[in-house]
Amino acid sequence: MAGDINWKEMLTQPDNKDTVAALCLNTHTGRPLASDAFLSKLERKLGRRLRPLPVGRPKKQKPTTRKRVK
Repeated sequence: MAGDINWKEMLTQPDNKDTVAALCLNTHTGRPLASDAFLSKLERKLGRRLRPLPVGRPKKQKPTTRKRVK
């Protein structure tokens, strides 16, 4: 059949160090390993965030000044 994967060949190939590192990181953090487009699609479908928030405290916003009219 077209599109079949030869798993024996695939599983006997040496591991790609970058791929293994990404898998380990995402496994330890509990985050899915996928492209940004796919993650966006999943987030919309599930109605929840899958990517981590930025680290640290949010920056304070400067208050807007308004001119008083007398």
